[in-house]
Amino acid sequence: MNNRDRMIHVHRGHHIPDGLSSPDVYFTPGYGRALCVSVGGEWLLLEAYDGAWQVPLIVRTLLDSTKDVITPQFSGVYASPSLSSEQIQEAWSATFTCLRELGIISVVLRGSPLVPQAPHVPGQQSIVIGNPTIVLEPLDADTAWSGMEGNSRTKVRKAQKHGYTAQVRQAESRDLAQGGDFRRLYDETMQRLDAAPVFFFSDSYYRELHNGLGSNLLISEVRDDMGVVVASGLLMRHAQRLHGHLAGSKRDDARMGSNNLMIWTAIEFAIDQGLGQFHLGSGHGQRDSLFKFKSSFGGRELAYDVTGLIVDPDLYQTHVEIRAKECDTTSEALLASNYFPAYRGGVPPCLKYDNSPMPLK
Repeated sequence: MNNRDRMIHVHRGHHIPDGLSSPDVYFTPGYGRALCVSVGGEWLLLEAYDGAWQVPLIVRTLLDSTKDVITPQFSGVYASPSLSSEQIQEAWSATFTCLRELGIISVVLRGSPLVPQAPHVPGQQSIVIGNPTIVLEPLDADTAWSGMEGNSRTKVRKAQKHGYTAQVRQAESRDLAQGGDFRRLYDETMQRLDAAPVFFFSDSYYRELHNGLGSNLLISEVRDDMGVVVASGLLMRHAQRLHGHLAGSKRDDARMGSNNLMIWTAIEFAIDQGLGQFHLGSGHGQRDSLFKFKSSFGGRELAYDVTGLIVDPDLYQTHVEIRAKECDTTSEALLASNYFPAYRGGVPPCLKYDNSPMPLK
């Protein structure tokens, strides 16, 4: 290995070295290790140039001991604007060398619209392009209020008129335990929506998230006039940015504007704390009802991409051929299916390659 290839540092475990700052919460071990509980695998961070290049990874081992990886949502490959074109090219080359040494077959990069992304390299495959997400950049309460759609402002007023109150506070372990207000409301909401299993999380996930983020894991909650919590949402704070994460509410109270009040209270919190951005996120699908709800609070619509990289073409092809036989189809059909990696696609459901991520397209 030459000096260029040795530039990549591989960080594992609960912590990153002192002095190394993460560009966003999705790059932190606290979030990454919680995600590992949900999808399976090991969290790694590939880093170079004193943190100016960062690639957070969830490494999943296949049955033949080879591996593939995904990045957490809204992360991708961070490349600081301070890096030159030559440095970026060297970092990409060293990253590929590191991935091959780790036995990685393929990589799914779920990009971020919030932190600078490395330019694409030859062979990088498009999976989802231009997926929309909403970010607010409130300067003050008056500007934020006037930037909301009229219907959303009306629902906030309606909730307040009927005695609903809201606050943002640090999340506590009891909130996240089974039977806790947040957990109860979130799970009930997912059940009501008949959500896919990927949207339900275990006790271990919530414990890891709470332990990993600590005081930066917050809750925005709404109580009715009897003091009962009827809407609750998890927020993740990182530096000068706030992220919406998971939320749930009672159906009847949502009609009374409880969800609008919950978001508005989080907006006020971001303003009071001097935070520059409040990332509301996207929907479950492009421009669905959840996305429309989030966009009703104003702000800017940003876009992010999901792309794929084949690190070991020979092993990739071998796994596609194995999967094709399992599905009684051809490798050409799997490769043309717009599912990446192709060996995790196909019908029937994948058994050989456990911990398949949710479909990306």
